[in-house]
Amino acid sequence: MNKTLTGLIFLMLAFGFWSSLTIGLSSDEYFHHINGLARYKFLISLGEIQKFEFRNNQFYPGLYDTILYAFGQVIFYINKDFYVGNIDIVMHAVNVLFSTASILGLYLLTKKIYDKRIALIASLLVLLNPFFFGQMGINPKDTIIFFGFIWSCYYFYLYCTENNNSFKNLILFAIFFGFGCGVRLTFVVVIFPVIIIGLYFLFKKFESNYLYLLKRLFLHIPIVFFISVFLVILCWPHIIVEINNGDLFVFLSEVIEKTINWNDGPLIGLLNGNFYEVFNTPKNYFLIVAIYRLPFYFSFLIIASYFLFFFKKLNKTQEIQSYNQKFFLINSIAFFPILLALVLGVNIYDNLRLFLFIIPLFCVIAALSFDYLLKTFKDTLIKKIFLTSVIILFSLSFYRFILLTPYQYTYVNFTYPSFNKSVDKFEQDYWGTSYKELVNDLKEKYSKEEVQKFKIADCFGGDSTLLYYLNKNFGVKKLYNIDERPLRAT
Repeated sequence: MNKTLTGLIFLMLAFGFWSSLTIGLSSDEYFHHINGLARYKFLISLGEIQKFEFRNNQFYPGLYDTILYAFGQVIFYINKDFYVGNIDIVMHAVNVLFSTASILGLYLLTKKIYDKRIALIASLLVLLNPFFFGQMGINPKDTIIFFGFIWSCYYFYLYCTENNNSFKNLILFAIFFGFGCGVRLTFVVVIFPVIIIGLYFLFKKFESNYLYLLKRLFLHIPIVFFISVFLVILCWPHIIVEINNGDLFVFLSEVIEKTINWNDGPLIGLLNGNFYEVFNTPKNYFLIVAIYRLPFYFSFLIIASYFLFFFKKLNKTQEIQSYNQKFFLINSIAFFPILLALVLGVNIYDNLRLFLFIIPLFCVIAALSFDYLLKTFKDTLIKKIFLTSVIILFSLSFYRFILLTPYQYTYVNFTYPSFNKSVDKFEQDYWGTSYKELVNDLKEKYSKEEVQKFKIADCFGGDSTLLYYLNKNFGVKKLYNIDERPLRAT
């Protein structure tokens, strides 16, 4: 069984690479590319090039944007023509490598906490999740947040539970923690319950020697702090300016406030056919998305895991130490961002994109019941029927999953048997990645000269993406937006 699961994981990873290299640039990628360019030039000039202001980039630490741009520059120096003509492929290849590394981190952590088969099932379920899979290559933020999150959790778990290599695990935790904060400063809030849980277990572990633990933490906490701060500041010239001006804390509080209630996104969202004001996101947002967008088989497995847990069935076959405690802690970490968003009234849009990093945690929860069913389905007729139902629902979901390639992130479940009926119900291509396919279709209908005579406008917000593909394929130099001010190619 483990070999089969491993083979399926590698097949899905290969499919993920292909889809990521096929799909077009997302609407946010232009911003993050220019942000990375500005930070990269600032770094390599040792601060001499001060042209780092771009739109609202002062709210982004920009660490991953700079890393991504630096990777691109390596390809640029190797083959300039390839990079210029295939910048989308280069960026998506790097993104999908980080996404793959994050799944490896999930596997290693789940294997430590539970066992190898549950870890393999959870990893496969992540790759089968249309929202995570569909954004592996195109999302330069949320999948990257999960990368920092899962590796931080892994090394912090090792630091708290293992006696050997504690300093190495501390340093690696600090690096990944700093990496996450360097992508989005509110990462520190996301990982807060993990830190609290870890400290609790440390105090339990050293309850007979608190003095030793306090000395250890007194030495180790500053190390984590300084490594994290260094990574946050490294590619964030704005914060260096604020430090010099003496306005650091005012600036940081503004960044956190803006991040929680982001006002530069869409003002209006669409949720099951109903428009809503993003700054007044409905409290049942997550419930509606779960009902109408999550694959049925995935929802069934999660519900089954809770049912089996409350009726004390799960651990009878798995014999995992401290099973109930681990189940409770994983749920606490998974639900914490959701509850915090509801309490703080966070602006939410783009379906589950902003909470992409918690989907793998729910995959672990779903993996528990699926593993139980695989072990016990021969016991009773009810278990055989349930497992068969899950397989049938999975087949239907996977069929739609394949049909949507490479736009899996637009997935809507079979509450809408016909996918076309869901078009006006939810935000579909909120990333604007289909511009690449649209421009390729233009080549089949119009000549280069005809397209150059068109006045093409974009009302979506992905004008830079559209212009890139029009310029690449037709030599189009500018677009017209709704107030007729042209956006020119550079």
